[in-house]
Amino acid sequence: MKADSLSDILLSDDSRLLTEKELDALTLTSRATRWRRRREGRWPPRVSVGGRSGNTLGQIRSLIRKRVEDAEALATQTAA
Repeated sequence: MKADSLSDILLSDDSRLLTEKELDALTLTSRATRWRRRREGRWPPRVSVGGRSGNTLGQIRSLIRKRVEDAEALATQTAA
């Protein structure tokens, strides 16, 4: 995936379904890891639209935001 297309992804509409390659690049996780985390309830459910299913950009942005917030909270607790 080229850097330009990754920039396009990050600036795109939150409701757009992401491809597996885009999920790989944005989350640095494998398809198997995402499947396992989805089963454990630690990954957003797939959305089905017009015969396709996957995660939306908005779901992944929220997931990343939450992980960053959790990491910051843990760092704050550890530093105190």
